[in-house]
Amino acid sequence: MMAAGGTVKRILFICTGNTCRSPMAEALLKQKATEKGLDLEVRSAGVAAIDGMAAADTALQVMEERGIDHRSHRSQPITGELVEWADLILAMTVGHRQQLIQAFPEAADKLYTLKEYVLDDSQRVQLERLQRLKAEWQTLRAMVEKARADGDSSREESLNRKLESLETTIRKEEGAVWTNQDVADPFGGSLEIYRRCAEEIEQQLDKLLDRLQRS
Repeated sequence: MMAAGGTVKRILFICTGNTCRSPMAEALLKQKATEKGLDLEVRSAGVAAIDGMAAADTALQVMEERGIDHRSHRSQPITGELVEWADLILAMTVGHRQQLIQAFPEAADKLYTLKEYVLDDSQRVQLERLQRLKAEWQTLRAMVEKARADGDSSREESLNRKLESLETTIRKEEGAVWTNQDVADPFGGSLEIYRRCAEEIEQQLDKLLDRLQRS
């Protein structure tokens, strides 16, 4: 899988305030790319960032434990210029990705969650099927509400049977498909919580680098 435009050289990580998750992802990927001799430019930003904030002390401490000095980091809000700059934009949560797609629909083909982008092909097919089923559920639910509002009890009953059947299918699919696309926010948490967050990000970055090197 590749973002539109071919080879990925410029990667932008997105979280909320650009002081915890995305700065750690930025710092870790820069380190890993340097170690592997890869030519990548990496930046980060936030959907609700205040311009010029330092990274969280705990995030900096976790980076220092990995031999990374990221004290020069300063937060920045996402802008059209940053979106245009990036070949690939990786959000920490589904919510971040949805916000970005709404704000920058022209960039939808290069917007993913970090975890979504590194899925293997079979996982992606399963996830896309689950997403289609959930979209179908939303449509069917709206039809049920309309039938109820119209006083069409026969149609409402028929649609409810279909809805129940679809819900059963979705539960089965959810049991077989990995669906957690979010990297949890460690903000305000302990050093150990930040360590676990960094480890989770690092696991995904290793998959990301494997994918980029194969492309």
